[in-house]
Amino acid sequence: MNFLCPFHNDKNASFSFKKNKFICYGCNYYGYTEKIFKINKFELIFNKNLINTAKKNLYIKKNFWLKYLINRNINMLISIKFNLGCLDFLNNKINKILLNRLIFPILNENKIIESIGVKTNSNKNKYLIFSKNNDNLNFYGIDQIKNFNFVIIVEGYFDLLTLKKNFFNNTIAILGSNINCYKINYLLQKFKKIYFCFDGDFAGYNANEKIKKNFEKLKKRIFSKTLPYNYDPDNFINKFGIISFLNYLKL
Repeated sequence: MNFLCPFHNDKNASFSFKKNKFICYGCNYYGYTEKIFKINKFELIFNKNLINTAKKNLYIKKNFWLKYLINRNINMLISIKFNLGCLDFLNNKINKILLNRLIFPILNENKIIESIGVKTNSNKNKYLIFSKNNDNLNFYGIDQIKNFNFVIIVEGYFDLLTLKKNFFNNTIAILGSNINCYKINYLLQKFKKIYFCFDGDFAGYNANEKIKKNFEKLKKRIFSKTLPYNYDPDNFINKFGIISFLNYLKL
């Protein structure tokens, strides 16, 4: 027996249970039944109305984060396209950690909210992620991919936003330097070629060496490079320009 899918605007009863698993043949969302209650709770809290309200708050009301985005050279077009927002009201369903924080909705390929990234103004725990799944497949920007011939992988939110602002659409962020075989195998199923660009720090150097060592046999499909010391794609592009960045990656 099939049901209307709770994860998209389903009109054809595409949602099906099989043993302890569920799958939607409309949006291709799938998982284990024990996760449904957790997922439903996430969807109830982080729904489209909340995201739209947060987007409006960012521009209608004066706040710290609007000035912050301007200082980071992120324009209004990009911030709206990626649903950046800020919540300044108290709701009994919303954790207080979200209040007056910059919010980054993380959507999957089907444009379904998978996670919420939160930036704080504290030097400790600058970025937090609230996710409805435990598989840690948070690929920020994958919903905006135009084609699957290749992709540039960067670490952070602003690295991706800066590349998108410069009209380089085939980019996603893995939100850190932690990359494993599970993530790479997933990406290899989607893209013909993968270009990793890690930050110029200790974690970035380690991740770069890990890629080169473990995926030597796939060197015609997987490429990896680390930026100069203390540079990430965001500050590198803002200082030297998008052409210099692409030349550095040898694209």
